Amino acid sequence: MKILNTPLLPEWTTAEIITASEFYEAVEKVYTTGIEREEFLAKHKKFLQMEPAIMTQKQLDRDFEQASGLSIYQAVKLAKATTGKRVKFNEKG
Repeated sequence: MKILNTPLLPEWTTAEIITASEFYEAVEKVYTTGIEREEFLAKHKKFLQMEPAIMTQKQLDRDFEQASGLSIYQAVKLAKATTGKRVKFNEKG
């Protein structure tokens, strides 16, 4: 995996930075190798608990997409719509 300049907030604790980084990595897996659906949704839930402000979540998604070309929103949307065990975008996205 390539190293991305992922969006982090200065007020986050070390534990919160780790939570966000793990979630961003999970989003990247949705676009590359795939990830277990339940694992992805658990990381998403933990991320939402850590950063409950919807406005901040949307800004982080925009910043992440700008840095990586990957959309958190689209990854979560796919995971929620998927009934299988794994989540992965196909080549056409």
